[in-house]
Amino acid sequence: MTLSAMSPGVGTLISTFVGALQGTISVLLTLLVGYIMARRGYLDHHTIRHVSKLCTSLFLPCLIIEQMGPQLTASTLRNVWIIPLWGLLSTLLAHAIGWVGKRVLGLPYWTIAASGRPNSNALPLLLLQSLESTGVLDTLSQPGEAVGATLGRAKSLILLNAIVQQTFTFQVTPSIMARDSDPHKDDDDLEEQDRLRPGPGRLTAVVQDHERVGLLEDHEHGSDDASAEDRSEGGYGGALNSIADRPNIHWPKRIQPLEKPLNKLWSYMSPPLIGATIALVIGITPPLHHLILSKDGALYTSITQSIANLGELFVVLQTFTVGAELALVKSSHPGLIATSWVLFVRFFIMPAVGLLFVLATAGRGLYIDDRLVWSVCASSRSQGC
Repeated sequence: MTLSAMSPGVGTLISTFVGALQGTISVLLTLLVGYIMARRGYLDHHTIRHVSKLCTSLFLPCLIIEQMGPQLTASTLRNVWIIPLWGLLSTLLAHAIGWVGKRVLGLPYWTIAASGRPNSNALPLLLLQSLESTGVLDTLSQPGEAVGATLGRAKSLILLNAIVQQTFTFQVTPSIMARDSDPHKDDDDLEEQDRLRPGPGRLTAVVQDHERVGLLEDHEHGSDDASAEDRSEGGYGGALNSIADRPNIHWPKRIQPLEKPLNKLWSYMSPPLIGATIALVIGITPPLHHLILSKDGALYTSITQSIANLGELFVVLQTFTVGAELALVKSSHPGLIATSWVLFVRFFIMPAVGLLFVLATAGRGLYIDDRLVWSVCASSRSQGC
């Protein structure tokens, strides 16, 4: 039986499934190429770490500015307010479910953070690009909307949801992960680090080989008869540099009361959040919106296109890097029960919660009737990994 002979609903379902499957294969092939290149020695840990940091610190903020800026107008935000709200609520719920599993099953604290952490940005964005050519996005387009415009809206909504999830998760994760560390071990490490060894006229960093017991005897960096070549043989080329005197710089007295709160605020900022803030300011300010984001704006051809070119590097390069990491990062063997619980929460419970939320609220006048918004809400906790 051909698709044309089937009922419209069944034919649409099968077409959508086939298109999504083709897009998923495209994503997996990109991951596979990264995996193979790393296994063949073209990439190492340091290269992957630097490329990944470059993607997060530069390419992702550029993508956020280029994709979210045009959508972050006052009228658009009034229509899609459900996206950031559900992103926050679903993240809180995922952490709460992870906490329940920790208490009931006696799991380590990292399972709470792993259950609630945001999904990868690159994988769903790359999947969207693949779906553009399969016809799946046509079912999510508004009447008269081109597929390219739907793709742009989908990217901006996914990034908006991801920014909310990441901002919350990255603030609470360090404190959660610290609960798994041994407090006695931390105290001992701090005590050892506080010890200063005598030296002829300068203070040098103490390098401790954690595979050995000795603290000072094996690595005398300040000795006169130890050459640089001898010191480098121990594999400590990346050790801390000598302690240098730094001036105690403070803000001018007139604005000094703002120093601590602004420094505190800056400590919560991350490159994606900075990019989202810039996009928000540009989007809701009509003169800046026209100047930078409108095609007839004075800065569109130069600055905006440069930002767009850098942002387009994020999706494929980050996905490629994830595949390379899978080839080089060794498993830490976290345990079968803990791993199973985290995967169950991330790939079964939270997707079901998102789907039930949309089924219970969509089309009832609570928020905008837009299939794309419904789709992002339903899949916000099931995209990527």
